[in-house]
Amino acid sequence: MAIQADMLSIAYGLAGIFLNPILYLFLFFIYLHYRRQMNLERQLFAVRIQSPLLQTIRSVGMGVTAGLLISLLAGALGVVVQVQDLWLLWGLAILMALIRLRFLCFAYAAALLTILNGIAQLIPTWGSVPGIGPVWEMIGHAKPLPLLALVAIMHLMEAMLVRWNGGRDASPLFVEGKRGRIVGAYLLHSFWLTPLVMFVQLDNGALSGSFYPGWPFFSPEASTFGLMLLPTVTGFSDMTQTMTPRQKSSQIARNLAGYAIILLALTLLAVLVPPLLIIAALFALFGHEALFFKSQIQERQSSPYFIQSSRGVKVMGVIPGTPAEEIGIVPGEIIVKVNGIHVRNKEDLYPALQANSAFCKMEVLTHGGELKFVQCAVYAGNHHQLGIIVVPDANTSVYVDLKRASVVELIKQRLEKLHIGA
Repeated sequence: MAIQADMLSIAYGLAGIFLNPILYLFLFFIYLHYRRQMNLERQLFAVRIQSPLLQTIRSVGMGVTAGLLISLLAGALGVVVQVQDLWLLWGLAILMALIRLRFLCFAYAAALLTILNGIAQLIPTWGSVPGIGPVWEMIGHAKPLPLLALVAIMHLMEAMLVRWNGGRDASPLFVEGKRGRIVGAYLLHSFWLTPLVMFVQLDNGALSGSFYPGWPFFSPEASTFGLMLLPTVTGFSDMTQTMTPRQKSSQIARNLAGYAIILLALTLLAVLVPPLLIIAALFALFGHEALFFKSQIQERQSSPYFIQSSRGVKVMGVIPGTPAEEIGIVPGEIIVKVNGIHVRNKEDLYPALQANSAFCKMEVLTHGGELKFVQCAVYAGNHHQLGIIVVPDANTSVYVDLKRASVVELIKQRLEKLHIGA
């Protein structure tokens, strides 16, 4: 009977995923984000490159898979949290987002909670101060170590999602370069709906005992457990002028995976050596900041990638569902010849395409510098440049002003509507 009750408790916990309204609220905001991103593309290029509905569906599919893996890994490692700690985590994350939106991350919130917990242990008398007393007591009774372990596992899965996505949600932009020159860039800004099913500590719960000797590892004093849905959204935001979206995604994934593995190792050691808890918290905070600044420094020190080439017409982007995508042209490649005619800029591209009204042959330089030959039939109604967006040139006048906007606020920029490239 006890086993049957435990199974029913687990089933009810899983069913709660689809009954929680916050989950659907997150889904709605993800769709709105991708729709605003689509509007930015239309303002810049007079064409839709991404599909908000497809992006949202992909976000749900990938996110739910990652959420399941996080839940299984956290459960297997014995991450058992307190319900009140989850509320504190969310509250701190929201407060930090008011300072800067990129601080809306559990890494910062868990690190701050760990530091505040240490202070509350040293100054417990603040628990009697009117107004902040009850919250200070909650902070003093918090168990931040399981939360830090959860943060490490979530970032490990985030690295998997970034690599899995491979920059498919990235949007091309025109921005001002170092010397006032307009260059091409890509905004990588993805969200995934990742509902988690977490073990939480209860005074009188339906689940009890250990799954294996020593479980739960991150909260060994817990004896009774319940299941709780934790609606979360996993996401990342970055921009690159110096490499393709796929290359940037691979770099971000490697850095995130390294950060997550080190943080998880520190939390494991902190179980055995409690003073290492503060080291884990400081690494969660400053290690995450280091990832951000490392990316910024690399972008500043490297040369722009999406600029005009002396060898031909460099491809900035490819519109989905067009002949350019079908024949395998990808961003960053250089079109050298079209129908046997050398092309040097976008003004040369259209006349060369018109040289053969029924068929198109191209010679294209790949990222590795190898020459490939592609061809396709040309039909009435096809895009006049086969769906190719080219890099900006000296005549490009519309761009996103990064000096006045953060990455997240790019979609709020006031832009003139202008046909650029394709």
